[in-house]
Amino acid sequence: MNPWNLTESTLHEPWRLWTCHLAHHGWQHAADNSLALLIPLLLLSWRQRGQLLLWLLILSPLLGLALLPSLEGGSYDGLSGLACAAWAYAGLRLSLKENSFAFGAAMLGLLALKFMVEAMTGCGLLAHAGRWQNPVEAHVLGTLLGLLAGGLDASFLRLRHRAPLGLKRLVLVPR
Repeated sequence: MNPWNLTESTLHEPWRLWTCHLAHHGWQHAADNSLALLIPLLLLSWRQRGQLLLWLLILSPLLGLALLPSLEGGSYDGLSGLACAAWAYAGLRLSLKENSFAFGAAMLGLLALKFMVEAMTGCGLLAHAGRWQNPVEAHVLGTLLGLLAGGLDASFLRLRHRAPLGLKRLVLVPR
């Protein structure tokens, strides 16, 4: 058994909620997942990259815990669920900005196309001679978590921009 994989029986080792995303079935699996994660990181600004990396650190154990019921005695390893979260987060954040709306919409559209292909074929886009199966649940849950994180970030940005103005009004208005 890989000491980094996440299984139902290893839940007493909480670090596996993070390390399961670092374990892979070989160099091709690791390269595919790394490339999928690199694309959204390159499209975001420096500040948004830092926010995305922080969200991925937070979402890692949440995704692991959400996947536990679907493991059915198996194990989870790989970065594809978090890569889907990164695509959803980046797509949402980019689509909210006027100058990058096309990139964000394209990312979300490609993610939707990926899900349609996976639903029609019953397997992931990248197949490697049956050595592993892409857990569609990881991709769906990762995407939902990424959309949630992107939505929360966008909401906090709106609140942060409003708060100083409200404070200025309180300070400047004489009573």
